[in-house]
Amino acid sequence: MWVWNAECHNPLIIALRVRLDNATLYRRSIPICRWQREREKGKSSFRFTPRRVLVWYGYRSAEGDSTKDSGDTTAAGTPFEIDLWQAGGEVDAIELGVTASAPDGLHMNTIHVLQPGARSETTLAPGLVLETWPEAGQRSSRSPEP
Repeated sequence: MWVWNAECHNPLIIALRVRLDNATLYRRSIPICRWQREREKGKSSFRFTPRRVLVWYGYRSAEGDSTKDSGDTTAAGTPFEIDLWQAGGEVDAIELGVTASAPDGLHMNTIHVLQPGARSETTLAPGLVLETWPEAGQRSSRSPEP
């Protein structure tokens, strides 16, 4: 299975970027490899304060409520912390858990599917996008995989 772990031998390097309205908020390269499930250790977080309102859809609607989701609106200038972690691993993908919290609580909790051989994109809120893709020619050669 695929895991995110800094101790990967011969890792595939994945670019991870979060952007708001085409401005990069966070960029990191993460090592992934095929390894045992107990080797899942990937975690990261960052903070940002948007200069505009954000509207979060689909995260706070009541279960079974058939009305249209009007969204959870947060004011411009609200500070957020985004947490990313490996929530699961599969033969062909990694499930990244993603949360966005502010001083008044959790506003978003979702999964982004990281595909080791392809670009993936998840819209967290309109204009706020998480992207992952394999970095070209970026396979480390530290030692063979276990």
